[in-house]
Amino acid sequence: MLVWLFICSSALAEERNVIAAAELSGLFQIGDEGNEPTGVYYHLLSQILSETDLAQRYQVVVMPMKRAKASFLQGNFACYSPGVETFEEAERNLLPWDLLSSRAFNMALVRVVSTHEHHLVRSVDDVSNKDVISLVRGVPISETMQKMMAKARKTFMVQTELENLKLLVSGRVNLIFAFYPDIVFAYKELGLKEHFPYAEYYSPLVIRDNIICHAEHRQAFALIEAKISQYRQDGTLKRILQDFYLDDPIHP
Repeated sequence: MLVWLFICSSALAEERNVIAAAELSGLFQIGDEGNEPTGVYYHLLSQILSETDLAQRYQVVVMPMKRAKASFLQGNFACYSPGVETFEEAERNLLPWDLLSSRAFNMALVRVVSTHEHHLVRSVDDVSNKDVISLVRGVPISETMQKMMAKARKTFMVQTELENLKLLVSGRVNLIFAFYPDIVFAYKELGLKEHFPYAEYYSPLVIRDNIICHAEHRQAFALIEAKISQYRQDGTLKRILQDFYLDDPIHP
């Protein structure tokens, strides 16, 4: 009898619609050794599902961004986060015309972080063939970022913002394209209280993090959208996201 109940409960869990969450440091993180995923975005969406009684029919599954986006485009997953702006232009052309896209629950922006205060990047002209840049593989890249990479002597691709920050600390690179708020987690992991310098009023890329769903999940989407609006108004967003909350995209 107990075995039968376990099989039934497992089957029900497997039948739930998937909200694909792209793995991002501190935001959506795959759990270690089979443990539950972590991250402030994961907890945000999980709380929304719980409070709207959608948790019986939907579950948040954290996976590498490439897989999350590809499977969502193929229609295998109900929803995807952190949203449409993480798709490259060629990928966006494959998105369905009736895609449901929520209001933003947070912002993400790129800072050109430097090892030295005297070399702050405020435009493409501030990058030269003396610079070595690193960035996380698979993240969105703006035209401005591409021009900077073309001017630099060398560009490294890494797997996480933690690896990105480690390269800057080691001196192997003198510039990194760092996504805020993702990199906040990396600073905490390394025990660094002071952040490396960047031009405060400059960002070559700003992304609005949200959730997108296929049209057949319109009812669930409406409940999620309503909760995001409520959380923004009553301060729940800021409380859950804490240091990862960017109220103003240009002033983190």
